[in-house]
Amino acid sequence: MSSPGIPLPLKTEHSAKDRLYWNFFNMIPFLIGSIAIARDSLKWVAVYIGIALFFFLVIEFRFACTHCLYYIRSKGCVKCMMLSGVPKIFKARPGPHSPFEKAVTVLGALPMFLFPIYWLVRDPLLLVAYIVSWTLFFLTARRYECVRCLNFECPMNRVPADVKKEFEKGDNLSGSFEISGKGILESCSGRCASLRVKHEFKDFLYWNFVTLVILFSAGLAIGISSTGWLLAYIFIIIFHFNILEQRFFCTHCPYYVEGGKRLRCMMNWGWPRHFKPIPYPPGKFDLVITTLGFIIMIFFPLPYLLKIPSLLGAYFVSIVLFLLTIWRSECPRCIYFCCPFNRVPVEVRKEYEGEN
Repeated sequence: MSSPGIPLPLKTEHSAKDRLYWNFFNMIPFLIGSIAIARDSLKWVAVYIGIALFFFLVIEFRFACTHCLYYIRSKGCVKCMMLSGVPKIFKARPGPHSPFEKAVTVLGALPMFLFPIYWLVRDPLLLVAYIVSWTLFFLTARRYECVRCLNFECPMNRVPADVKKEFEKGDNLSGSFEISGKGILESCSGRCASLRVKHEFKDFLYWNFVTLVILFSAGLAIGISSTGWLLAYIFIIIFHFNILEQRFFCTHCPYYVEGGKRLRCMMNWGWPRHFKPIPYPPGKFDLVITTLGFIIMIFFPLPYLLKIPSLLGAYFVSIVLFLLTIWRSECPRCIYFCCPFNRVPVEVRKEYEGEN
């Protein structure tokens, strides 16, 4: 059975879901920057949009994308997760980037990232949201896309060297990995190879960073109005994750038994294991209690968030990103098959259970 280090099958094609997800993710920091600039001048918003379009459609397109296999293989219009449907106005250039092309790409990106800073520093909340949104974008891309991307010339590419060689030889690793789960079925060493049988500490760091974005938005809104209710909110969070969820949901999870007396899962790494594992699926009562806990935790800060629209927007957007990312990138690989959100195909579940 596979370990956390085994790579996912390479993605030879991007689906419509990929394009919608990544362009939505990419639009968030631009929207934040535009909101900050628009408070001063709509003309400068137009300039900001022009700078971004010039970078993506000219500089990046010419000096970076032309070396990408997704660009090279596309006919007529580009088919990739970010610029799908854009006409191929530049000649494809197979092979590595030159130092000049790398320098131009970096220099072209700097104005796009730095342009809104002048307006963002006037509003610390928007500045923090801008930095966090870009950080989340790059962390998520590096974690889930760069490990199976065919753009081997990209400096962020993380596909192992041996996998690259196998792909270039025409090995079966070139099978397309779709979020629907087909990629798991087409993996190079059996249908179960892409399942995540263990979590690592870096998984915990990533997912708790994403979760803290949600909780920080809510906590800040509550704290501005009342320190007492902020303490109550913190108590609700700790009680839900450490007691309620652990007892009624986590005890049924295969990851729960990892790590002895301390949990070793991507959400609760290092927390004490208060309850004994329960080796059967959660019942309706377990799911109802867990759901009620989440509902209370999500809706508790709303009265305070409604007073601060910027924090309300950050709260809901971060929840949407959390759910979309975990649904498309973790649920198709998770061995907690009894979870109502699990998306591992039935035949893969049966094969895994037969081998374990």
